Amino acid sequence: MPRFLSVLYLLISLLCLSGCGTLWTEKGQYIGADQLLARGDFAAAKTQIENNRWRYPAKDRVLYLLDLGMLQHYLGDYEASNLSLEAAERGMDDAFVKSVSRGAASLLLNDNVLTYAGEDYETIYVNVFKALNYLALDEFDEAFVEIRRIDEKLKVLESRYWKIAQKYEAASELDEPFRVGNNRFQNSALGRWLSLQIYRAEGRMDEAAIDLKKIDRARTLQPDISPGVNLTAALQPPAAGTVKVPLLSLIGQAPEKRADTFWIHTQLNQIFIAGSQERRTGGQQLAGASVIPWPGVEPGYTFKFQLPTIKKRGSRVSSAAVFIDGQRGPRLEPLESLENAAEAAFEIQKPLTYLKTVSRTVTKGIAAAQAQQAAKEKWGESQGLLAGLLAGVGVSVSENADLRISRFFPAKAYTAELELSPGIHQIAVVYFGANGTVLYTDNLGAVEIRRSGINLIESFYLN
Repeated sequence: MPRFLSVLYLLISLLCLSGCGTLWTEKGQYIGADQLLARGDFAAAKTQIENNRWRYPAKDRVLYLLDLGMLQHYLGDYEASNLSLEAAERGMDDAFVKSVSRGAASLLLNDNVLTYAGEDYETIYVNVFKALNYLALDEFDEAFVEIRRIDEKLKVLESRYWKIAQKYEAASELDEPFRVGNNRFQNSALGRWLSLQIYRAEGRMDEAAIDLKKIDRARTLQPDISPGVNLTAALQPPAAGTVKVPLLSLIGQAPEKRADTFWIHTQLNQIFIAGSQERRTGGQQLAGASVIPWPGVEPGYTFKFQLPTIKKRGSRVSSAAVFIDGQRGPRLEPLESLENAAEAAFEIQKPLTYLKTVSRTVTKGIAAAQAQQAAKEKWGESQGLLAGLLAGVGVSVSENADLRISRFFPAKAYTAELELSPGIHQIAVVYFGANGTVLYTDNLGAVEIRRSGINLIESFYLN
C-alpha cells in the first residue's frame, strides 16, 4: 500500500478515536456514585456531578440538569432543585418539538447526535419531584400545577408519537408500517397520592376521595406499576390528639439503558434481521429473528446495528419500617414502581426506534458499499479500500445505541400513614434486606409535626 494511504489510515483512526466518543455521553461522572448513594452521601454525589460538568456536552444539558436537580431534592435544596428541574423540563419539551418538526429527516440521524429529549418516564416524574419541592416549600397551588401536568402528559404519552410515525413511514423505503407501542402507564398513583395529601390538608375530603378512587383504579389497571397499598385509612379522622402524617420513602436505583446488537442480511427484496442480547451471566445470546420486505433491495449485504433497552437495577430492600421516638411503627407499603413505569413508557416508542434504526442502517450501509464500489472502479483497489474505510467508519460510529438516561431517579416509592401528636418527634426509617439484616438506617432526627398542613416526611435509600 502506498505510504500516503498508510498515513491517511492512521489519521482516520486517530480521528475516530478522538471524535467518535463525542457522539454519545460518557459515564465517567457516575463512577463511584452508587456507593455514595448507598450511604446517603448526596452532597458528595452532587459535588461529583458538578465537578464533571464537562462530561456533559451541550446536547446533554437536559441530562445534567436532571441529575443535578434530583440530587438537590435529596439534599433538601428545594428551590435550587426546582430551578434545575424546570430548566430540564423546558429542554425536554423543546427537544421533542424539534424532533417532530425534523420528521423524516431524522431517519438518517442517530439519536446519539441529537439533543437529549429525556425518556418519557423522566418527563412525567420531573413534575412529581417539582410537586414534592413545592410541598416542602408550603406552596400548594404551585404543587397542584405540577400534578395537573402529570395527568396531561400521561394522556398524550402515546398519541404524541403518531405524527412522527406517519412522517417516518412516508420517507422510509421499508415495506413495513411504523407503529407506536401501546401505553400501559396511564395513571400515576404517586401523583394521585400527592394530590390526596393536599386535599386532605385543606379539608377537601370529597376531592381526596376521588384521588383515592383513581389510585385504586391504577392498582387494577397497571398492577406492575402501581402495586398498591390500601389507603382507605387516609380518609378516616385521626385519633384524638393526633394528626395525620404521610411518609414517602424512595428506594433503589434508577434503570439504565444497555445495548442489544442486531445483524441485518439483505436478500432479494427483503432483509433478514437476527438479534442478540446480554446474558445475565455475561456474553450474548440469540434473541430472535425476523424478515421484513424491502422492495428493490439486492442480496448479499450484511450490516450491524445496536438498539437501547431498559435494564432495571432495582433495590436490595426487602422491607422497611418507621421508628418513632425509639419505638417501631408501621411497615412501609409499596405505592409505585418508577422503574416499571420507565419500562412501560419505553415500550411506546420502541417499535418506532427499531424500524427507524433498521431503515437508516440499510440505507446508509448500501450507500457506503456502493460508494466503495464506485471508488474502486474510478481510482483502483487502494483508493476504493480507503473510501470503504471512511464510509464504514461513518456507519459503524453513527449506529451505536443511545444509552443516555438520568441516573438519580429512584426505582420505587413506598409509603406509610402515621398518626402523631403535634410537637417534636425522633423519626428514623430502617431498611432491611431479604434475610432481615439492617441495610441502612435513615435517621431523620427531630421532626416537627404541626397541627395543620401536610407534615409530609421523606426518606431516601437509593440502593
